[in-house]
Formats: sequence, C-alpha cells, structure tokens
Amino acid sequence: MSQCAVLVVDDEVPYCAVVREILASYHLDVLVAYQGTQALSLLESVKPNLILLDMMMPGMDGLTLLRQMRQQPALANTPVVMVSANTMNNDRERSLAAGANAFLAKPFSAKELRAVLRAFVEVPDTADLEKG
Repeated sequence: MSQCAVLVVDDEVPYCAVVREILASYHLDVLVAYQGTQALSLLESVKPNLILLDMMMPGMDGLTLLRQMRQQPALANTPVVMVSANTMNNDRERSLAAGANAFLAKPFSAKELRAVLRAFVEVPDTADLEKG
C-alpha cells in the first residue's frame, strides 16, 4: 500500500508549517499549496487521499476551488475538509453545501485535527501524538 498523502491549501505560511508538522508526526505525506490556482495545478499530477482547504484565500477562495474540484471526475470523490477561522458566517453550512466532507474551525488542536483525519485516512492510535 502506498503512503497516504494530504494536500494542505492555505495562504498562511505559519499555519501550513504547523499543520505539516502535525501530519508528518502521523507518518502522512504532506503537500502544500498556498493558493487555489497552485492547488489546481498540483492536482493535475497528484491525487491526495485528503485535502485540507482554507476557505478564505486571496485570488481563488476555497469554495470556488472546491466547486471546481467537484466538477472534475478524478477529484469528485476526494475527501475535503474545509478549514476557516470565520465560523460566524455560516461557513460550515456553505462548505458542506459546496461539497466538503467536513469542516474544522481555526484555531484547532492536534487532537481535533486527528479526530477529523481519522474519518478519512489511517492515523496512528498513539497517545503520545495527542499533545495538542
């Protein structure tokens, strides 16, 4: 079985670094795109097992990217967890309506991320990984 890959799409470099570290601690391959168009380009050659997608990004926002992905047969069923710090704007409902599989509110702990990941990819059940 090949290594599980997660694509993180977010324009915040420090956030991506933290999420990359958490995901790597679960022995997941991590790919990062800092904008929607970069993610689309990457998705032409890479098929991740899961995508963590920020809702608010300059240029192409997460909802637009998600809708474009859902129209492509190769990406239509790829699990997407939408991530947003703005939870007061019905972001959760809008994300799920656009085709997201789950929603995670920023800031989140490593435990919260792990709980969401477990629904879509194999994550080790090791207590010492649950520091956050």
